[in-house]
Amino acid sequence: MSSTGAVEAETRTRESPEPSAEQLDRIFAILQNHRRRLVLEFLRDHDSTTQGDLARHVAAVENGIPESAVSSTQRKRVYVSLYQAHLPKLDDFGAISFDRDRGTVERTARTDELLQYLDRFEDEPQTMTLSENQFGLSTVVLLGSALFVVFVGEFGMVPADLSLGAAVLLSLVGMSAIVYDIRK
Repeated sequence: MSSTGAVEAETRTRESPEPSAEQLDRIFAILQNHRRRLVLEFLRDHDSTTQGDLARHVAAVENGIPESAVSSTQRKRVYVSLYQAHLPKLDDFGAISFDRDRGTVERTARTDELLQYLDRFEDEPQTMTLSENQFGLSTVVLLGSALFVVFVGEFGMVPADLSLGAAVLLSLVGMSAIVYDIRK
């Protein structure tokens, strides 16, 4: 671990348990990067690892494939990024102990501290977006029916007032179903 990171970790231990605004800024700056969060998550289950194993794991997660399927190009891209940027930042912060010469990464007491911050946000309810396709088939059918009724009314097959009323009713029921899906 770098001497700066060790001094900060020691100072943090002796200070109050609540981090200052400046310390929180540094914590969130460390946690803002997805690869650094993946490194910390990997170290949740491993006391130490090699940079190569870590690069393979991060590449697998980022590409949504098993570690055994990671190509050398995918692994190398992550390896260089970890070596040049992310592992030194985590080491300077004291979140890991990174030995560049040996290519080893070890967890520290601050690893657990940062994981606690990640755990706080993991328990938060996730907001649902339309792109997540989590609405039920009935909702899609109701809203599709509303559109169909409007088109039928436009072609004069049904009186305009009747088609408009039916479309509004179907739309309201469909929107209610969406709200129900989001809240459950």
